[in-house]
Amino acid sequence: MIAFHETVDERRFRRLARLLEGIRSEIERESAELQSSGERMEQCAAFSLEAMDNGEDSKRLSAKIDALARTLAMNRVRQASLKEQIVLVDGARAGLSRILDSHRA
Repeated sequence: MIAFHETVDERRFRRLARLLEGIRSEIERESAELQSSGERMEQCAAFSLEAMDNGEDSKRLSAKIDALARTLAMNRVRQASLKEQIVLVDGARAGLSRILDSHRA
């Protein structure tokens, strides 16, 4: 009977480990997309500043730069949240690994 429970537990924990790996992959993908988006916004802001320096419509460009700055700030907050999520997922995965190792012992 004990072997049956160990097998069921191990299958359950392995399934949970796969789910956590999938979630981690989703988080990493979102983080990479945000990083890329942030880089594009930074470039756009730099070009807008350069255009302002060259005498183009400063009011319109200033509003654009402000909007980019707000979006970049939200992007950074989200990136920080994603890092926290990765820490949580990695901690859960480490805990599962310890449980699986103890089942094998």
